[in-house]
Amino acid sequence: MAKKFFTRQDIQSILETNPLKAKVFYMEREEKSSPDNVILYYRLTPGSSITADDRVHMRKVTLQVSHYHKKKLDNIENLMLSNFMCEPNQLNLKQPDTDYLLTTYRLEVFTNGRW
Repeated sequence: MAKKFFTRQDIQSILETNPLKAKVFYMEREEKSSPDNVILYYRLTPGSSITADDRVHMRKVTLQVSHYHKKKLDNIENLMLSNFMCEPNQLNLKQPDTDYLLTTYRLEVFTNGRW
């Protein structure tokens, strides 16, 4: 059974182990060059929170992981499936005005109160 509780640092570390050696960024792309593969991830919705003692102890959040790639065969599907039990919800979409394709993944995870 796949793990369901992750910190943002856990997610960053897992995504950085991608077999394509793609750089991984949170929220926005910091890379100014044009590498063959780039992975961006961000929180889409805050979801529900579990609170106690006037503090948020756990949150359920929806994440989107976007893999920008130049070759159709480049993918992180096995990484996403083995760590998050998640399959792509969009596959190899041509990006306007670029030579990139986009594959996205959406997943729900639990995280601590801080993100």
